[in-house]
Amino acid sequence: MIRLSKGGYVCHLNGHRIKVVYKGNNVCELYLEDELQGTAPFDYVKKKLGQFEKSWNTSQIKNYEFKEFLSEFDQSI
Repeated sequence: MIRLSKGGYVCHLNGHRIKVVYKGNNVCELYLEDELQGTAPFDYVKKKLGQFEKSWNTSQIKNYEFKEFLSEFDQSI
């Protein structure tokens, strides 16, 4: 989760962008792809999003093939 200015947080989970805006008194607003989903307790949301980020680790992807980097510049000059 990335902390932004003025009480905002952003994270990417499962291909979706989730934005959390802290409103004060442990209350926050949840946005999914810039659409308001509702309000929730901030400490609970922050804890759960942190757990999801750890459990949905993208380093577990194993079907990736490394390809050689090829330059597209014309080197015949």
